[in-house]
Amino acid sequence: MPCKADAASVEWVDSDAGLASAVAAWGNRLGLDTEFQRTDTFFPRPGLYQVCCGEDVWLLDPLTITDFSPLLEALEDRRVTTIMHACSEDLELLRHHFGAVPVGLFDTQLANAFVSPHYSVSFTRLVAERLGVELVQHETRSDWLARPLTPEQIRYAREDVYFLPPLHDALSEALDRAGRQSWFREEMDLRGRFQPADPDEYYLGIARAWKLSGPVRARLQALAAWRERQAMAEDRPRNRIVRDEHLLHLAQQDDVDADAVREALPRGVARRYEADLVAAWSEGEDAAAHPPAAQAPLGGAANAVVRRLRDIARGRAEDLGMAPELLARKREVEACVRHYLATRELSEAYLGWRAPLVGEAFLAELATL
Repeated sequence: MPCKADAASVEWVDSDAGLASAVAAWGNRLGLDTEFQRTDTFFPRPGLYQVCCGEDVWLLDPLTITDFSPLLEALEDRRVTTIMHACSEDLELLRHHFGAVPVGLFDTQLANAFVSPHYSVSFTRLVAERLGVELVQHETRSDWLARPLTPEQIRYAREDVYFLPPLHDALSEALDRAGRQSWFREEMDLRGRFQPADPDEYYLGIARAWKLSGPVRARLQALAAWRERQAMAEDRPRNRIVRDEHLLHLAQQDDVDADAVREALPRGVARRYEADLVAAWSEGEDAAAHPPAAQAPLGGAANAVVRRLRDIARGRAEDLGMAPELLARKREVEACVRHYLATRELSEAYLGWRAPLVGEAFLAELATL
């Protein structure tokens, strides 16, 4: 089928007044997409916001618009459905740029997973499968901060949002036919609550952190939290501040002063941050209590149960014709096993819509631990 987006009305919005006028023309169902860059920054930098309502598309320029409050009000209106595709990175951008995320969120990739055996389906493929429209997309690595945008960029930006409302129609109908609308809504509500990571918990993700003693953990926590806040303040990637392995090395030392920092780190890094690193190490050294340990890998018996639980979940998903990742993601199954070992109960992820599908079988298998 030819691409109907070519006939869409497209309006370039580059002023506060223009945005207010655009929002006033919108209805209660919006397709939303974002373009951003994050090659040498901590936070994503918005390059473009695309909104579709009906047959009309608006391209919002974040480089010139200074007051986005009308857009934010629309996204936080519970009467408005905001349709996106694979929205996790978009939500991070919106949270950083606006301090909020859409309330009535509908992720087309997630919705499709409830009525298809495929989980991470691309937008191009989903449009082809659900709408019969073939898109040619090749602007994903464009410089979205450059102005003016090229005609090809504008075409790509328009197509990326124009088909979201009809996808919402098709997928909502499919969810209703399958009786899974409530499952999707429950999962969507959980995944739509993007929350920034706590700097004080970053140490938990550093390699080999689970092996560390209490004093070393305390020092690593303080060093990693300092690095996280410094990266935010400078808007630079973490490893452009101090690399994980250097933080771990400093945390493992029984004493750290400026000389120790200069010996362990590249010259430029040490010169710039030696005082801060010594202060952070000392903060961890003086901590009144040691932070929690990172989770150690599961043992052999627990890993065997994880494998059996994932087999159970994959089989159930196959019977239902839905994506197995919705029931059997390794991270969630492992978390369920850890939770059961501590409480003898299912984890929260398996108490909601998943419980009638796999809860009883999971408990029977977990009881073998």
